[in-house]
Amino acid sequence: MSGALFMAFVACLMVSSVAANGFSTQYQGHTQHPTIPEHCLYKELDLAVPLHGFLLPAGHNGYCIRLECTDDYLLLIRQCPSIASLKPCKLTSDLSKPYPGCCPKYDC
Repeated sequence: MSGALFMAFVACLMVSSVAANGFSTQYQGHTQHPTIPEHCLYKELDLAVPLHGFLLPAGHNGYCIRLECTDDYLLLIRQCPSIASLKPCKLTSDLSKPYPGCCPKYDC
């Protein structure tokens, strides 16, 4: 294996290992659903998330997220990390799969 190819391989491994652990989480407070008891409302997709439960909304307009409704109707929104592809690697994703299976992965 040439030096440049080996370095590209190592770079792909390093970035993919960081990306695999780099999921981001956003928080939204005061998300109690106005008409469904004991549910949070995720307004962006108009989804009801059960209190103390979660949803994996696969196939919704390209979203790849996990929604979790916690105590006090705090909504946790877990998303894939932002990653970039380095040549010769390509990013592939399958948005028909639930989170985190829909997150982009490196194909080197």
